[in-house]
Amino acid sequence: MTAPYSQLSARAMVQAYARLELSPVEVTQAALDRIAQVNLKINAIYHLEAEPALDAARASEQRWYDNEPQGPLDGVPTTIKDALDCIGMPAYRGSAAGSETISTTDHPTVARMREAGSVILGKNTMCDYGILAGGVSSKHGVTRNPWNLSRTTGASSSGASASVAAGIEPVSIGTDIVGSIRLPASYCGLAGFKPSQGRVPYYTCNSPALTAGPMARNFGDVALHMNVLTGEDTRDFTALERDGINYVSRLSRSDFKTKSVLVVPELGLGEPVADDVRVAVLKVAQVLRDLGAEVTYCETAPFSRVDREPAEAFYKIRTLSELMRQPEAEQAKTPYIRDWSNDARSLTAVQHQRNFDHTQTLRERALAMMGVHDFVLLPSTPDTAFAAELPGSDPERPFESWANTFLFNLTEQPAASIPAGLDHSHLPIGVQLVGRRYDDLGVLQVAWRIEQEIGEMPQAPL
Repeated sequence: MTAPYSQLSARAMVQAYARLELSPVEVTQAALDRIAQVNLKINAIYHLEAEPALDAARASEQRWYDNEPQGPLDGVPTTIKDALDCIGMPAYRGSAAGSETISTTDHPTVARMREAGSVILGKNTMCDYGILAGGVSSKHGVTRNPWNLSRTTGASSSGASASVAAGIEPVSIGTDIVGSIRLPASYCGLAGFKPSQGRVPYYTCNSPALTAGPMARNFGDVALHMNVLTGEDTRDFTALERDGINYVSRLSRSDFKTKSVLVVPELGLGEPVADDVRVAVLKVAQVLRDLGAEVTYCETAPFSRVDREPAEAFYKIRTLSELMRQPEAEQAKTPYIRDWSNDARSLTAVQHQRNFDHTQTLRERALAMMGVHDFVLLPSTPDTAFAAELPGSDPERPFESWANTFLFNLTEQPAASIPAGLDHSHLPIGVQLVGRRYDDLGVLQVAWRIEQEIGEMPQAPL
């Protein structure tokens, strides 16, 4: 999207549309121009539907002219993640194994975006099967970070995060089973939000740890996106009823003097936390203290790497079961997944059950760690973005990059990654805020206030 639209928020767009000061056609064309300008560098979009998008923008323009907008995102451009069904568009789940699928239905979140009037430009990239920590795909290639093209965007919402950070779109849907909203949000300097399990409907291939949620450049747009995405869907029996909350209007209504925050600089499940990241966490903790919150510091890491290994084995089985739907010759086309999950082939059913039991124990320990506190504050990722071509910060142990996020998928708690400045290499740092189950509004209120206090991230230098 060309200036001045590339960094315009979704809220500012619709406000300008309402005043007839800006046209959805103009913005959509600018988004298409921005894709032409940057996509060869970042590889965020693999399928584009320019003419249908412009047709949708013209219809939106007429609705605004008639003062009859279809919804809160009418005329706002977006792209859809490979993992999410979008009628008439190809899907691969990031993998070269097998053949493409042309979707005949919309994923619930995509349907919500259409209902809200959003203009769908096409599909964005993801890593193989959504389980790698790097933005590498056997189908799509390497997706690169707009802050530094030599660095990763991170995880399966790689194309979504890169396209938002690069100014192609103001909001995009991410999905998160071990951290694929929070990891790329952290690496790309975005506001990312993993809702409570069930808050946003999901279909198909749901999991007790999987959810979809907003990615944007600020938490005001995250809140607007939540107004669109939440609520039940008959296809997802786990979906919660719409809570009736207007997340935008209630963002600023929070009394910090009644809040208690546990700060965990080192969770212990993966690689040690980098010094710059630790400093950012402590800086945000001081902001919360200055706002009146009760802040307690966890002096020693509550977990260890040994705690992570059975959980990783459990996820390997899940991934292997998807890989083995393909013939052996096709499996070889996704080498990172094949190699990472290979040792899971020898696990017995009893061992798999015990690994699952271990994940439930981790869930209990995480909730015990939180104790009486309203929120937990910790790094989103132990370090900033690693090399773009790698599947994880440690290629031999790619699951380590999820060390600070996957725990809160198991507990089904809401969690946000909040941009908290740049490290010594000028790469974004993300600080994670975790709330009590179903307190999505509380997490967003605190994240938004932190953003107000420390300031939004500047534009990525791409």
